[in-house]
Amino acid sequence: MDKDKILDELLIYKCRDGDQKAFGLLIKRWNRKLISFAYKFIRDMDSARDVAQESWLSIHKGLNKLNDPAKFSTWAFRIVYNKSMDHLRSQQKQSEIEASTNEVANDELDDYHTDATTVSELLGKLPVQHKTVLTLFYLEQQSIRDIASILKLPEGTVKSRIFYARELLKRKYKELKNETH
Repeated sequence: MDKDKILDELLIYKCRDGDQKAFGLLIKRWNRKLISFAYKFIRDMDSARDVAQESWLSIHKGLNKLNDPAKFSTWAFRIVYNKSMDHLRSQQKQSEIEASTNEVANDELDDYHTDATTVSELLGKLPVQHKTVLTLFYLEQQSIRDIASILKLPEGTVKSRIFYARELLKRKYKELKNETH
């Protein structure tokens, strides 16, 4: 077991005993990751911070209900994912306007500085279900089993979505490269 997971478990046990300093350390260790994860869906940093903050409230309330502290990361990512989806549903009209604005802005970009930037931009254009699995698997380095738990899907479905998401990303990348050449 890696040291980070052990530390997280220890902090969780201390939080359950009412140690606010331990909860502060847990936030310090995880807040940036949770904001980054929320940002992958919401694409607005202020809103991503708000979603992470709402998630921390739920995490704080639910820590005593977490059966296995070793599964904290999976549990926390699921909370952030659910809060992000709630935010997107409540802001659907605004998201549609932002999506059309992003498409116009992306069409006007003349040059991508690096392949990483290109892939990041393309990832942002993928449907939510594809973006979610690729983000969890590659960027957050979650296992297939953990992703299945976060999204409440069978592992086979997660594998299939990762496969199709990668294929779609490759196709969009090739199309973009053909357009720029």
